[in-house]
Amino acid sequence: MTQEDRAGDPSEGSRRTGLRGRAKQWWRRQSPVVQGAVLSVFGMLAVAAVTWLVPYLWHLAQRIAGKEQHGLAVDYDVPDASGWVFAGKVYADLTPPLAQVQDDELDSWAKENGGTPDYQVLRLIVRGKSDKTVFVKRLEPKVECGPSSVGVHVAEGVPQSLVPERSADLQADAKPLKIAFTDDRGDLIKPPVYKVTETDPEHITLDVYTATHRCKWSVIVHWSVNGDDHETRIPEKGQYVVTGSNAATEYRGTDGELLP
Repeated sequence: MTQEDRAGDPSEGSRRTGLRGRAKQWWRRQSPVVQGAVLSVFGMLAVAAVTWLVPYLWHLAQRIAGKEQHGLAVDYDVPDASGWVFAGKVYADLTPPLAQVQDDELDSWAKENGGTPDYQVLRLIVRGKSDKTVFVKRLEPKVECGPSSVGVHVAEGVPQSLVPERSADLQADAKPLKIAFTDDRGDLIKPPVYKVTETDPEHITLDVYTATHRCKWSVIVHWSVNGDDHETRIPEKGQYVVTGSNAATEYRGTDGELLP
């Protein structure tokens, strides 16, 4: 027996048991409100651990094993549209009549009737797959154009924003073909190079339209990481389609009224 472990001193196990007993007694003395607040705090801590700690440990393990995946992730949805040309059709051919179509059903209604968008907005979120910086160097448009669609043109009124903002525009039938970037004053600027990581993404909004053609289009995102160049195609398969309304035989609003 050592001097520290004198006879009569409680063992380490006994001390732990005593602490647990006192903790249980304290817990039983608390009101349901206090108990609920304590459980809520522990719940939030658990969620924070899962949200922040687990991804960190995953990347750490991958890095130690030499298997961490660096690169670019691109999130996007089907481009939004605000008007369509229905090739070879007149207004009476569209079913059901516009008066029976809700605003949130216009996209599906247009698709079912074979409409081609007259204007599209593609929203991209580009981010790294790790904490390694990825350089998004440029957006390259790929386009194939033919004559504009001939048929009825239906367009919904879209209010113009009065708040100046940066933009990226692609006129798909322009020559030379390029994506034009403007600042919040509307002045042309040099195409930016984005630097992104997993926790520092970049949002890019691309407006696509044509003047007098029907165009199939896609975008190649050129990026590099660790000095190596890569490409990501948007969409991954197929092409989007946009058409001019210059060849339309009649013009209607989404309320069915004739437009000048």
